Amino acid sequence: MDYAQSRLQARFSERPGELLWQKLEAAPDPAAALEIARSCGLRRWVAGIAAHADRHEMEVALRARWRECVSELGAWMPGRWQPAVLWTRKLVDLPALCHLVRGGAPFSWMFDDPELQVYARADSTTREGMLRADCGAFTGSSIEGPGREFVPESAGPARIRQAWLDEWRRRWPPWGDTTSLEALARLLDAASRQPASPGRPELARALGNLFRRSVLCPVAAFIYIAFAALDMERLRAGLLRHALADGGITAS
Repeated sequence: MDYAQSRLQARFSERPGELLWQKLEAAPDPAAALEIARSCGLRRWVAGIAAHADRHEMEVALRARWRECVSELGAWMPGRWQPAVLWTRKLVDLPALCHLVRGGAPFSWMFDDPELQVYARADSTTREGMLRADCGAFTGSSIEGPGREFVPESAGPARIRQAWLDEWRRRWPPWGDTTSLEALARLLDAASRQPASPGRPELARALGNLFRRSVLCPVAAFIYIAFAALDMERLRAGLLRHALADGGITAS
């Protein structure tokens, strides 16, 4: 855990402050915003995004960076914690997978996403079977098995959110004190029920306080993941807003 903690501290020190966020959000065009992002700790998130990218290319790139971030963190962690860490890779795909689970047709950008294209390219019968096998952990009994009728209403956001959290808890290894982990779970669950705001300052403050109390504890890794999600959410919103206004990222 010492190795993971040293890497986490280094990454936290690279996170942009509020002034830099304001500068990025006030940039005159996508190219300028991307240049600002590349000058700081956000550079990992914008790797592969060109100023002329359309919104789907941007989405696919950001989703890929999220998976890379979590996979890297998992490699830093002790082996017994890796299943719980790597489970958070799926967070970026939850909305898309739940759309497909509910019977929705694949969106065009899913065919370009390396994780989702396997579902998008399958015929409807094959896709349903794959989703039954792959998504049961976070849809609970909404996918019961071959021959059972799927009830879309059973896969609503609240149920899916709780099922995801339950599976995350099951992946925790035996740990004497889960107080901080449970505190983090409550924070994230509460935040998921509230409208998004730039940087979610109240959540960020609560996460910062929890991180300072959790040095050398496994929960620090999950707090970092939560901060990474906040950064990606705010960066995504800023880039998309700039590009739509500039015409660089199309609405197609």
